[in-house]
Amino acid sequence: MSGKSRGVFTLSLDCEGLWGMADDAAVVSSGVITDVSLAEAYKIILRALGQNDLVATAAFVSAFACEEDVLRENAALFDQLAALNPEWFFSIVSRLNTGALDGWRGARHYRAMAAAGHEMAWHGATHQPLWDGASEESIELEFALAERLFEALGQRPETVVFPRNRVGHLPALKKAGFKTYRDSPGHGMLSRMANLLGELNAFAGCDMVPAKLTDGWRVCRPGNFLNWPSGVRAVVPLAVTIASWKSMLRDAAQRGGHVHMWFHPHNLITAPAMRDSFEAIIDFVGELTRTGDLANLTMAQSVAFLNDAAPQKMTSSP
Repeated sequence: MSGKSRGVFTLSLDCEGLWGMADDAAVVSSGVITDVSLAEAYKIILRALGQNDLVATAAFVSAFACEEDVLRENAALFDQLAALNPEWFFSIVSRLNTGALDGWRGARHYRAMAAAGHEMAWHGATHQPLWDGASEESIELEFALAERLFEALGQRPETVVFPRNRVGHLPALKKAGFKTYRDSPGHGMLSRMANLLGELNAFAGCDMVPAKLTDGWRVCRPGNFLNWPSGVRAVVPLAVTIASWKSMLRDAAQRGGHVHMWFHPHNLITAPAMRDSFEAIIDFVGELTRTGDLANLTMAQSVAFLNDAAPQKMTSSP
């Protein structure tokens, strides 16, 4: 494929452990997502990326990234958030109080991803949705908690992946120093059905409008969720998933487009077959980057690169 237009591949990971499912008592109590199973999932991801010399955007829930003692030091803020949002924080507060945090701890994974040179992005302080339907008081408390956790982590991210893909409170986030975010893929039954049908397309193409500039924000397109072969999504054969992604990647290499993959590391736990598709696709990305047909960039890098190198492919608004 050498000599064709160079494409771009981006991987963004929603790193949350059980913080991402705090409102689902059945998942929290199932014992499937644990410290041990999370360690295996992150090991698989780090190994596949490392073997292919690839970088990703790792968007961590700050509370998942921090050590337990930091969480205990900020117990008062968790209690205030729980008073405003009891359904979301019931499991969180009860486990913080008892120390039953198996599956909620991700500090070592945060350190490992940072040490490997990945972009460390933000996925909320507690994974409470940051959409515009959240109260101003809740958002202020979430930001106050985030500031304390950023200080403990020693890093202040500039890229945000919204919890549950619910985009909101952009002026406040911009004021806090964030510059880049991943757009929402849409919600509702029709959107989910369209996504599922798209998973069955073994001849899928890349995204030729990969980014936009809006109100001073660098906005990454939503990208494509790596199929999670569980429930209804299990009807998609693994071979079709791999073929679909390879088709998108070839198209990007040939036409200079963008392929943006995202998923949650814990998806590799709840649907183990996904490990095979992830590794096969990442190995193919590695092949294309080694031949120079594909550039591997983080979310922030991809928007900056595509804005500078291919402004004709950008959409912008004042």
